[in-house]
Amino acid sequence: MTQSALDGVRILDLTSEMGWYCGKLLADLGADVIKVEPVGGDPSRGRAPFWQGIPGRETSLRFWYFNANKRSVTLDLGQYDGRWLFGELVKTADIVIESWTAAERAELVEHDVDPDAYMAAQPALIWVSITGFGLDGPRAGWEVTDIVAQAAAGIATLAGYPDGSPMRIAGNQAYAVAGISAAQGALLALLQAEATGSGQRVETSIQEALSICQETAHLQWDFQGTSRERVGESHRLPGIGTYETSDGYIFSMVGVPGFGAPWTEVIGWMDENGMAEDLTEPEYANTFANFNMRILLDEEEQAKHAPVLARAQEVLTRFYASKTTMEAYEEGQSRRLLIGQVATPSDIADSEHLDAREWWLELNQPTRLGSEDAALRYPGPPYHLSETPASVRRPAPQVGEHNQEVWVDEVGIPVEDLIAFAGEGAI
Repeated sequence: MTQSALDGVRILDLTSEMGWYCGKLLADLGADVIKVEPVGGDPSRGRAPFWQGIPGRETSLRFWYFNANKRSVTLDLGQYDGRWLFGELVKTADIVIESWTAAERAELVEHDVDPDAYMAAQPALIWVSITGFGLDGPRAGWEVTDIVAQAAAGIATLAGYPDGSPMRIAGNQAYAVAGISAAQGALLALLQAEATGSGQRVETSIQEALSICQETAHLQWDFQGTSRERVGESHRLPGIGTYETSDGYIFSMVGVPGFGAPWTEVIGWMDENGMAEDLTEPEYANTFANFNMRILLDEEEQAKHAPVLARAQEVLTRFYASKTTMEAYEEGQSRRLLIGQVATPSDIADSEHLDAREWWLELNQPTRLGSEDAALRYPGPPYHLSETPASVRRPAPQVGEHNQEVWVDEVGIPVEDLIAFAGEGAI
């Protein structure tokens, strides 16, 4: 059997939804990730969408995806016995990941659930904290959601329409980026611990992690003193932006100097299809034969050529609308024009390319709905390791599914004590 990259590494995952992806990335690489849940289960188990539309804490597709490959134990950190059990479990771990709020962290430390104390007792232990704004600073006590993080990181101000308000990017993008950053930090700390025997704190601020997604907005402010503006789907210049096709959408970035074929190639393509209209006439042809960065970046130059640019936009919009998405994409690619498919979820699911790369991973997920399992096809990992590939080895756990396996067989708690702890609600 092929060894996994993180074989032998044990990780305790005490995160809320904002930290799920960190544990998933490490679990897919072979780490033994134990999800430590409240006695009633992670509240986010009830998040939609649900398998076959059946609500329940054992049917959440979101939970299944982000927690496959993990094991589950239950624990009440509000009880003395629960805290003692957690201390025993920490002794078996290489890494602990949590996403506690400042209030939760302060209360736990007050009751001796103290990262510094655990690390003092285990010098090689790595403790990862995923927070909204960091563990110190004036906003350290602020709580966060994905939309708050996107707003605070400057991402929301770039999304939306020029004449509208800032918008949230779909999906929990802040949580995903934070999870990736936290996993990177954990792996770097693990390398250091294996080399020196010394662990460390790894702190991921979601605001800071997500701010990189502003791309050049920081630089624009630093070098030009101006704020990057929202553009939405507007087309300040013809050929740049999102366009509707006969069956969907494409993103077009044609004619940009230095990036693929010039605008004259676009006009030639339209002309071959009998749809260039008057763009082959000198007034238009000369402008696009000399389409350069000044027109692209200088608003005064754009204003000077506004009638020509507006006419080209009108003609190109009709041309793209006459093509299917794949016709525009494939023909554009053959002409070295930067045109990309705006893929829908169904396009991704039916992608011949992803099938050829064997990206999809199949798994049966127990549902506790009779004897029926859910046959699932999971999106694959975002990395391909030739010698130690990532994989999905086990379905997402049911609440406390591995209590006996972990507490008795691995931590060494006697069965009779485990039964007593369960009776007290500590597990």
